[in-house]
Amino acid sequence: MRDNEGTRPTWRFFDGAVSISVSMLLAVLLSDCGSCGGLPLLGYLKLLTERDDGIIIVATLLLFPASIALYGGMTVFFAARETAKAWAEKREMKRREEGRREGRREGRREERERIRQELAKLGAPLTPEQAEILAVEAEDELK
Repeated sequence: MRDNEGTRPTWRFFDGAVSISVSMLLAVLLSDCGSCGGLPLLGYLKLLTERDDGIIIVATLLLFPASIALYGGMTVFFAARETAKAWAEKREMKRREEGRREGRREGRREERERIRQELAKLGAPLTPEQAEILAVEAEDELK
């Protein structure tokens, strides 16, 4: 939802419509609940549903709690989705960096081998400095 700020009114309409539907469903279910009469708050709401416009009254009373519950649920859902997305991106970045390191190691290994082959073709032995440089690079590769 944060990425699509332009669709915010559409989401608000959808959220409002769902909240109204859920509060009406709860009111209807409460009116048919046989065992809710003994509970303090639910008993009073069930008593209200027995009036002429009782279901509408109870649905209106339940609209705010239903909206809060749905908004909180959607907030948690989207926060969890963003967190999972961030974790996946972090893993992908780590995997790519490891791939780059491995590619660099492989490239260095191949280049050292190419240098050795070229020097061997020319019949030129490695100087102590060259041998030391190649040895140091081999040690760096292990890190």
